[in-house]
Amino acid sequence: MNLAAIVKARTLGFIEIDELNTSGRVRLADIVPEIAKRYDFKIFPTKIEDFDLNDKGVVFASGRLGGIVIDELKIYSGLIYVESLSTTEDSHKILIDLLEWGAENLGLTYTDGMIRHWAYVSHISFNTDFPLIKALSSPLDKIAEKTGKKVSELFGEEIVYHPMNFVVGHDPRTRKYGIAPFSIQQRAGIKFDDNKFFSEAPLPTELHIEYLREIEKAAQDEWHKSR
Repeated sequence: MNLAAIVKARTLGFIEIDELNTSGRVRLADIVPEIAKRYDFKIFPTKIEDFDLNDKGVVFASGRLGGIVIDELKIYSGLIYVESLSTTEDSHKILIDLLEWGAENLGLTYTDGMIRHWAYVSHISFNTDFPLIKALSSPLDKIAEKTGKKVSELFGEEIVYHPMNFVVGHDPRTRKYGIAPFSIQQRAGIKFDDNKFFSEAPLPTELHIEYLREIEKAAQDEWHKSR
């Protein structure tokens, strides 16, 4: 597997924002300039309508701390998330840095352990030297071939069908808010023969890559057996 790009590396920390201001002395609008300055954000809240903690979130974007590029920081009433262009570990570091620095310098009442739980969203673009999804989907491959033949007859031109994605996920009825699936699909806008793929997972980036390598190895073995 050849890693092409980390498209998204998001870490979410579930914490009640009100609990970061138990003294009642901190106003979000007052600390925005300090946050923007520390993390060199080029986009940050400037108008009253930008301070929507419930629906849109309070958004900071295009920032940096040291060698970590911060694509987005978003604050909601019940969670904070950081999205970097490197790894979820980097995003995690920024989120913790924000809370610890805020406690030392901005009057936030953050202490270690206040985040109820963590979640992750990882988007990765990668290449393989064989058709990964085709190798994972031999029963679907037969349907794709039959469908392609019939559609070619109907349209009067050769149209080849392929399995296009691989997805595993949880039953959405088991929880109020859904969690991202683990999916692999053909990279949009790229020819299938280029074997370029996009994958999403609710996992830390390093674990996401590890699982992709495991899938690739299993699919590659099956692909070689079928040749």
